[in-house]
Amino acid sequence: MSLRTRILMLVLFATLLPAAITAYMVAGERESGIVRAREQLQSVSQLIAEDLQDAVRSTAQFEYGLSRARDFDTGDRATCSAFLAGVLKEHPQYTGLLTIRPDGYLFCDSLRTGRTLQLNDRRYFRQALAAPNSLALEPAFGRLTGKAVLQIAYPARNDGGAVKFVLLASLDLDKFMRGRSRSLPFSSAVLALMDRNGTLLTWHPEGEMQPGSRLADAPLHRLAQRRDSRDTHEEITTGGLTRVWAVAEPEPREVPGADLSVLVGVSKNELTAAADRRLNQTLAAVIVATLLAFVIAWVLAEAGIRRPIKRMMDAAARLESGDLDARIGKPYSRGELGALMGKLDATAERIGLFNTELEHRVVERTAQLEAANKEIDSFSYSVSHDLRAPLRAIDGYAQILKEDYADRFDDEGRRLIGVVRERAQKMGELIDDLLLFSRLGRSPLAATRIDMEAQVRGVLEEIAADAGPLPSIEVGPLPAASGDAALIRQVWANLIANAIKFTGQCEAPRIAVSGSSTDSELVYRIEDNGAGFDMRYYDKLFGVFQRLHDAASFPGTGVGLAIVQRVVLRHGGRVWAESRVGEGAAFHFSLPKTEPPARPDGPQDRPG
Repeated sequence: MSLRTRILMLVLFATLLPAAITAYMVAGERESGIVRAREQLQSVSQLIAEDLQDAVRSTAQFEYGLSRARDFDTGDRATCSAFLAGVLKEHPQYTGLLTIRPDGYLFCDSLRTGRTLQLNDRRYFRQALAAPNSLALEPAFGRLTGKAVLQIAYPARNDGGAVKFVLLASLDLDKFMRGRSRSLPFSSAVLALMDRNGTLLTWHPEGEMQPGSRLADAPLHRLAQRRDSRDTHEEITTGGLTRVWAVAEPEPREVPGADLSVLVGVSKNELTAAADRRLNQTLAAVIVATLLAFVIAWVLAEAGIRRPIKRMMDAAARLESGDLDARIGKPYSRGELGALMGKLDATAERIGLFNTELEHRVVERTAQLEAANKEIDSFSYSVSHDLRAPLRAIDGYAQILKEDYADRFDDEGRRLIGVVRERAQKMGELIDDLLLFSRLGRSPLAATRIDMEAQVRGVLEEIAADAGPLPSIEVGPLPAASGDAALIRQVWANLIANAIKFTGQCEAPRIAVSGSSTDSELVYRIEDNGAGFDMRYYDKLFGVFQRLHDAASFPGTGVGLAIVQRVVLRHGGRVWAESRVGEGAAFHFSLPKTEPPARPDGPQDRPG
């Protein structure tokens, strides 16, 4: 593929990819806009439902205060009706106010009709009598006006708790919903109120659907009856127009028994119009910008990239053919390519200087490394001899005090001398472990064939000679490995010693040593039933001076497992463990599966 073709593809990619990303982002913004519009639609329906709750709550407070008026205690229907008529004039949100005697007969009403009506068959009346100190609500249509109202009944009781009368306020739902419909944020919005039976109570703007229509089991009714309808929208067609509908229900505790649903519908086209308009405008701008960017990028790439690169390729070809005097030559291009051309011209002249300087630096760094290693060796020698000597003196003098002057000390003095000796000996062990840990990273590996079973048994014999009888230790078949025999022996010694130490408090200690072989590595396992450890602190397990147990119960320097990890990693292997507190632990380490070197002539040394 020619350079010209590559540049063309690069330019296409450089222009089309941002365009595609921009188009994708714009499409996503369109979807976000539609989601925001739907959320606004849902918010509108919820706010109207909350307004209805507030209207019911206000009516409850209004009826509570009104029921305590002395005008109801006169027993005169005309006086009572006149009083209610005056109250109604001050509260035009109601179509009527009336009182009902406990026997169900109308007593007085704000319209001053003087009628005698039996209302004990009304659901709101029965509910008001049955539920003390609570409202009873029932949507209905006015017999004279034909408009939807919400009958809100309040039982007024005397001091003994008996019902004196039921006060009824008829909230004008048509006026309430008409006022809210005028403030809807969409021009094609429709606001409807429906009861649980599918009866359409209000519809604004008027004309498309008539209040009182029965819509039971229609799509709008099914949507209204969904109890999980919050933040849910459906596309439903009514009157030949497809709308996106949102539904909200007043809080049942605020509107008990009414079971009303507020529905807000908006034309699908209007809901998505703003997002579609922004999408089309942005896509048009993206297309024009992409075409313009392609033309500009192609011209710049041809003049600023392909031609300078061709000059560099020609000069490189001459250098490859042996012409060390070949140069790109001036004039150089501007920018990074021009700088690169100048650097390439200078490179041929500086190759010899760079080689000489590089050799000098290698010699210098080698000398610095050797000096650093000598300093480390000197420090190790100082620690090994200069620090051990004072510790031995402290331990020795403490032993002399204990043996020759014990009778001059009390029990506390003899205990302190023991503490001095114990701490001096522990410090000596810590120094030995640190020296061993520091030497592990510097000493070369002496790879030999290792008889792992022989090594383990040698370690066990050595521990038994120092510590006495050992617990039950089962040693299974262990595959031979290749590595530094002395270092691998240290791994076995540390792991087995740990297993013995942490099973020391068990009634029936058990330790098992086993091995296995995979396609790529040799895996060895040391398992015990001792104290175990908490796997939450696994990250600290192989760190220097990291201890997961009380030093008084399980003494140690905290370096043993760090030594194990460093040795295994130097051999290219892995080390890991698993455990449960009180149920023991299992430690694993692996070594690369390489062909062991040939067995040397004569008997093989077995450590320990």
